[in-house]
Amino acid sequence: MHKVAGKRELRKGGFRIGPVVASCLIAAAFTYLSLAVPGRVSAVCSNVDTPVYCPVLAYGFPLPFLADSQGVSPLGSVARDPLSLLIGLDDILWPRLGLSFLFWMLLVLGGRFAWRRWKRVRHGV
Repeated sequence: MHKVAGKRELRKGGFRIGPVVASCLIAAAFTYLSLAVPGRVSAVCSNVDTPVYCPVLAYGFPLPFLADSQGVSPLGSVARDPLSLLIGLDDILWPRLGLSFLFWMLLVLGGRFAWRRWKRVRHGV
């Protein structure tokens, strides 16, 4: 641990862990907040001989990653509260969730970079 300006920061090999954790938490919060954006995805509605796909309600941005479950969830509803996500009432589309998180992480990192650059230019450093 190193002491920087009266605060402790974790370091591993000279790399500050605090900003990385903060960026991940902010990106995760944006990913969760993106559940306010509705969309549609194709899901398997029946699978007797050949799978039949139909559009279902989904939420998330830029890719819908939380879809209405065909068996458990009430038709046409997606529960977006954390407890329902943990119980598994609806289907989490993991690849889409990963890409959505990556999108938000890149936006957060771009914002951090722009902020640091703006501060450097403003203060003449």
